[in-house]
Amino acid sequence: MSKLFWMVLGAALAMFLVTRGRALVRRLTPQGIAEQVGQRGNEAAAGLGDFYATFKAASRAREAELRRELDIEST
Repeated sequence: MSKLFWMVLGAALAMFLVTRGRALVRRLTPQGIAEQVGQRGNEAAAGLGDFYATFKAASRAREAELRRELDIEST
């Protein structure tokens, strides 16, 4: 019984390692690296878009605040 347990455990561990190994090898191929770079580029572009939108909104709010304080008409 003990030998059967260790054999089944070894087979399960081997399957797990083979599955993880294939995923790792896939990520390290040129196509896998290109996909990762593309994904990170898209994430960076989305983050930059969010930053720009936040910056513009804050800029407009601050401009309106300054115009009210200085009694300047908006153009």
